[in-house]
Formats: sequence, C-alpha cells, structure tokens
Amino acid sequence: MDEQINRELCIHGKEWDALHEGYFSDTKVAGNFIKKIEDAIGSSRPTIVVDLGGGTGFLLSQLLNRGLRNNIRLVNLDCSDAQLEMARSRGIHTVKGSVDSFQRADIDQDGRFLYIMRSVLHYYGQNGLIPALRHIRSQARDGEFFVHQTASFENDTGSACMNLIYEKMRTAKWYPTIGELSGCLMRTGWSVVSVSPVGALQLTSGDLAKRYKLDEYDIRHICDEIKTKFGEMEHVFSICDGGFCAYLHYRIYVCAAAAQ
Repeated sequence: MDEQINRELCIHGKEWDALHEGYFSDTKVAGNFIKKIEDAIGSSRPTIVVDLGGGTGFLLSQLLNRGLRNNIRLVNLDCSDAQLEMARSRGIHTVKGSVDSFQRADIDQDGRFLYIMRSVLHYYGQNGLIPALRHIRSQARDGEFFVHQTASFENDTGSACMNLIYEKMRTAKWYPTIGELSGCLMRTGWSVVSVSPVGALQLTSGDLAKRYKLDEYDIRHICDEIKTKFGEMEHVFSICDGGFCAYLHYRIYVCAAAAQ
C-alpha cells in the first residue's frame, strides 16, 4: 500500500479536493454519507469520531459546519503529510498512521469511538482486505460503529471489468461485489446493519492518466483490452473522445462491532 500512496503524492493536499471534478470535496455528493454518520452518532453516542484514511479532513470539517456537538472529538488519521497538513488547516486534529496498523491508544485511552471511512479499502487489494478489516475490528469495542463508503459492484462482471482496468494501470487496488464485501465484513467481526447506494464517481482516462502516470499507449491499450474482453458496459465502462470513462459505484455500509 505504501508504494501506491507514494505513487499518488502528486495529487495530495490542495490537488486532492479538485480531483475527479471535485467529487471528494462536493458537499452535495457527500450529503448522504454525512447523514448516515450523523444517524450513527445519534444511535451509538460516541465521544470520538475517527476518519480512517481521512485525507484532507473534508468529511470531519462538514460535521463541524453542521454543528456537531462540542463534546465529540474529531480525529483525522492518515499517513500522508500533505493530506494531514490540509486537515489541520481546517481546524481538525490529526494523527499520522495507517489504517492497517494504527492503535486505538494512539488516539485516545478512553472514550467511545465511531470509525468512519470513505474510499480507502480498495487500496489494500484483494489479499489485504480481510487483514485490514480485521485490524479495524481489533481496535473497536463491542457495539461501536464503523460507517464507510466503499466502491462495490452488484455483479461479478462489473467488478471484474473494473479490476482489470486497475490492473492495466499497474495498481493492486481491488473492488469487490456487494456480496463479497458484506461477507468479508461479517467474517472479520462486523455486523452489517445496512447497505445503501450513493452517487457513482465518473473516472475519465485524463484524470486517471494524471493520477497513475499513464501515457497515450497505456490509455489505448486499456481501451482495446477492456473493449475486447467486456465490450462497453452501461454505467461501468465506455469509450469516449481520446480515451475512456469508467464508473465506481459506491455504497454506504453501516456496521457495528459484533460481540466477541
């Protein structure tokens, strides 16, 4: 994962909020996720909300703007200095660390936690997903909530198409089906309370070329490979002027730490 993060340093900090037409800094796009977080706060009564892999602190800043109670501490955990600097500029407390190795005690010795996360789990790849989820569960107490927005597909074909695109971009990122991710969550000690869809993220080959340092040959090769194997798939992959468009379909998973 460290290799992948280092590869994307060019888009961290101020560049991140403008990426993919500002998807990750759009208040309207984030609205449903913020509402699910607020609902989890209401039902679980945390004293600390921790955004795992929280990047620039956008989500936590939205909670502040919406009047989150002063007695709830907001913590942005990320391993990128550029992302953490942006979060601090928004008035968010930061902790440097990785999702798969952080320790609860590094954040707070006591208190009741709510973990949130958006668009992070795919960084761990197919083989790293279970260990990452298991580690997060090990840092949660029974009954605490984990609310995350993660890209996952309704069927194997959509998942396989997207995963081949990312393989051809020389990245180990991996996207499961809804069923696969739900199964992984349950296997690692999480009870899945609800799964709900949110707006898809449109990925243009131009943005992907910048993010993953692709050239014209790479883009052309991806177009040919995907079109040959899958064809154009509505709401998943299509050929457009000068390249292609792909779509990540996000779902919000509300999970509770099952009793162990």
